[in-house]
Amino acid sequence: MARKAPAPSANRAAPAKPATKNVKGDPAAAAKASARPAKPAALPKSAAAEKSPAPARSAPVKPAAPAKPAEGSSPAKARPGKAAEARHDLLARAAANAEGAYFSRSDPLADAKAARAIAQLIGVHERVLSRRGLSAGYTEAALQLAAEIEDHLQSLPAAGISVRERSQDKAELLAEAAATAHAVREAVVRVTRGPDGRRLAHAFGLGEPFSVRQHAHVLKALQRILAAAQQHPSVAADIGLGADDLSTIEALATDLGKGFPETSRGDEHRQLLEAQGGLRAWFDLVAAKALLAFAGDPDERGRLLSLLPRADDRRHARRKASETPAA
Repeated sequence: MARKAPAPSANRAAPAKPATKNVKGDPAAAAKASARPAKPAALPKSAAAEKSPAPARSAPVKPAAPAKPAEGSSPAKARPGKAAEARHDLLARAAANAEGAYFSRSDPLADAKAARAIAQLIGVHERVLSRRGLSAGYTEAALQLAAEIEDHLQSLPAAGISVRERSQDKAELLAEAAATAHAVREAVVRVTRGPDGRRLAHAFGLGEPFSVRQHAHVLKALQRILAAAQQHPSVAADIGLGADDLSTIEALATDLGKGFPETSRGDEHRQLLEAQGGLRAWFDLVAAKALLAFAGDPDERGRLLSLLPRADDRRHARRKASETPAA
């Protein structure tokens, strides 16, 4: 009787199947598949990036855009529009001062030189003064006016060539007319001191450019005096300007108009005074704002105010008063 083969035990583990595909019945393929290393488990994206970062593709480098200034900070150089607006404002202030019969007696060349020194000091305190309303555009406009003053001063000698070519009669006529106009203007200043004094003084020509060597200035001054005497007879009576004086002034104006023909050359003296008036208006703004901006720093305030040029008549008056011995 044949012996039966023992049945396989339930506890005995079945042989593991090779983790290969399509290798049934092919012992060579099964051996080759078993020799391959096992495929590692997939890592999370973050961990995979940390383990073996992929080389980034180099992108073309773009030029960096210029940084915009922060809001409230003033740029290093004012924009042309800002400087043009500041120049227009300064010239408008100068025209208003002229209407108030204000006329600066300071040296225009000294004003131009002082403007550059003041501009350097303002550059140090630009942020403080800009908060007070004195932007960098005003400084740039003031430097432009200073350059124009120097240009006009260089052109004045060429404009004075015609003065040396005048005859003796014309020179005497111009001197007499200029002396008459100057005397009337000085007398008007003495009596026009009420609330409307500046307006009345401006009606008589105070505040307008007046050069005794320029016949156009003298002629316009005489014409302004004649017109103002008719409009404001009380002022003419206060200075003692009678009918005979008015007839003399009218005759001088007529002779000047006939003896000196009109020229097409620009009025350098008037342009010079307009530029100087704008610069003096800037000086006033700087002084007014410095008094408040440096109220807690008297040394810096005094340093800035010392750079402002004073009028010649005030400077000479103080010098004479200091030289006078005490009684």
